[in-house]
Amino acid sequence: MVGLDAELTVSEGPALLYRELAFPVVELARSLLLWLNDANRGDFMFDSMSFEEVGAVSLTRGSSGWLVESVFSPDVVSNPLDWAEVESGCKEFISQIEFDLLSLGLDPSELIHR
Repeated sequence: MVGLDAELTVSEGPALLYRELAFPVVELARSLLLWLNDANRGDFMFDSMSFEEVGAVSLTRGSSGWLVESVFSPDVVSNPLDWAEVESGCKEFISQIEFDLLSLGLDPSELIHR
C-alpha cells in the first residue's frame, strides 16, 4: 500500500477542510473499511506509516454529530454530520479507490480487503 499516493481533497460543500497532493489513499481506504466494519467503532484517527502525526484525517463523534478534521488543518472543522452521511462518504471514497485501482490493473481485494 505504501507508494500508492494520490491527491486527496476533503471538503464540505465549497469549504476546503484539508488537501494533500500525495496522500496514501489506498491505506486510508483500507483503514476506513476496517473502521466501518468494527462493531466497537469509536472515533477514526488515520494512523499512517507516511506521516509522523496521527490524525491526517479524523472522524470524531461530538455532542451534535460527527466532525471531520485533520491534524494538519487544526483551525478547520466540518459542521456536524449524522452517521448516515459519514458512512455514505466513507463508502463512496472506498468505492472510488477500488475503481481507480481496477483502472490501473490492480486488484482492490489484494490491497484494501485483505
